[in-house]
Amino acid sequence: MELAIQATDLFAKTISSTFLTFWSKMRSERYTTRLQFSSFLCREFHMLPTRIVTKCAVVLTSVVLAGVSASGQEAAEKKPVFSKNTFDLGIVVSDLEKSVKFYKDVIGMTEVKGFTAPANVATSFGLTDNQPVVVRRLVMADVKDAPSLKLMAFPKAPGAKPDQRFIHSTLGFSYLTLFVNDMDAAVERAKKAKVKPLGQTPAKVGGNNYLTVYKDPDGNFIELIGPSTKNAEPKQNNANAAFFEAARIGNVAALGQHLSNGQDIDAKQNGNVHAIGLAALFGHVEAVEFLIRNGANVDQQTKDGGTALHGASFLGRTKVVEALLKAGANVNIRNNNGITPLEECSEPWSDEISKKVDFLNRAIKVDVTAKGVEEGRPIVLKLLQAHASKSGPDRK
Repeated sequence: MELAIQATDLFAKTISSTFLTFWSKMRSERYTTRLQFSSFLCREFHMLPTRIVTKCAVVLTSVVLAGVSASGQEAAEKKPVFSKNTFDLGIVVSDLEKSVKFYKDVIGMTEVKGFTAPANVATSFGLTDNQPVVVRRLVMADVKDAPSLKLMAFPKAPGAKPDQRFIHSTLGFSYLTLFVNDMDAAVERAKKAKVKPLGQTPAKVGGNNYLTVYKDPDGNFIELIGPSTKNAEPKQNNANAAFFEAARIGNVAALGQHLSNGQDIDAKQNGNVHAIGLAALFGHVEAVEFLIRNGANVDQQTKDGGTALHGASFLGRTKVVEALLKAGANVNIRNNNGITPLEECSEPWSDEISKKVDFLNRAIKVDVTAKGVEEGRPIVLKLLQAHASKSGPDRK
């Protein structure tokens, strides 16, 4: 912009200067005849455009050269800090073969050519204490400049294992996030390799994207984010949504009205949770008993394999558990994490369980206190133990 303004100003000055030169020359000449004056005018007017063009060309050349110089200087000043827009991450593992297999078979990465560094070289770099380095590289796609995960092991100098219970347990790099095109395929790979997801994942994180968390063989957290067809939420009509809301708040009259209008009692909201499961989780024993009387399947499972008895047992809902057991609920059904309702409440009380209860209160408002859950779980455990032998065999 500054160069354009400068060029315009110089062009104006050049034309003005040319005309002033012509005027001064005309006044300084002495003409004895009209013919001489006419001849002068013809000659000068004929040369005037050429002079203007010549001077403008000189000005334009100067401006362009100045612009090139300024652009070169500006480009030099804006030179990027990094030569590549990617980075590699090195991870020390306890079992190199086992870790490579995990990242290839479970995560879906591709192994490419790695490299080695002799002990003296690695030591001179300040990376090891006289230990050779063997690096196996894995990438998300075998293309030029692809970011890589560099795995290495030191069996002769094994490192100390950090506290990896949670991402906040130890300072430093906490987790690796990878974006996948098909979450269902990723989960299936992990399932085939008998690797279980952490927490309540896959969990929706926005749009049709889901987050699934795993741990590698050394306990490092791996986040996968991507779309899922299996977990996609089908649209609910108003009648269905109102039915599930009635179960959540324990409105028996509304539940009866929906059933009389043809509502399927075992329908699942968003293909996942069912009415009796909601009523049980939120502690509405009257609603649970009403749904049982009207033929609800007490052993129906959610996407994660949980039943109404799983949720009620974990939260120590004694009255709800009694109603479900009376209706023949199976205490030996295992969810996708391999846990039975009995096992849901058999774990000794801890801060971790208390935090889970607090989370449920914040997230979905289950309206129960940690103290109430702590007091109810031992009672529920005895009820479940008494009925364990009466229930069917272990099943999922």
